[in-house]
Amino acid sequence: MTSAALRHALTDPGEPVLRFLPDHVNELLAALDAPPRLAAHLRAVHDVACQLAEALAQQCPQLAFDASAVLYGAATHDIGKTLHTDELSAPGSAHEPAGYQLLLQHGIDPALARFARTHAS
Repeated sequence: MTSAALRHALTDPGEPVLRFLPDHVNELLAALDAPPRLAAHLRAVHDVACQLAEALAQQCPQLAFDASAVLYGAATHDIGKTLHTDELSAPGSAHEPAGYQLLLQHGIDPALARFARTHAS
């Protein structure tokens, strides 16, 4: 069961209005009982990544990049913090390999899971 605070972080439009995470990411965060603060952070990063991807596509149409992979990476990059909650408010990198392994365990393609492991490098 998803907590009210997590449900709010995932579904409230916010001010400013933020895009929603992909449904399967919401479901994964709910299954992991993710901290609401983490869900809100992932939503904010995902929203900015959407804005950047749209701007790049418009301003540099010749630039080839996998926008869907980038957006998935933005939506899940810190998912390892569900296991290393101390890193929500303090420095640390244990969440990076943990997030990669967590995504693999949930059937996510390694090419997408890599964002959790490599986002700080």
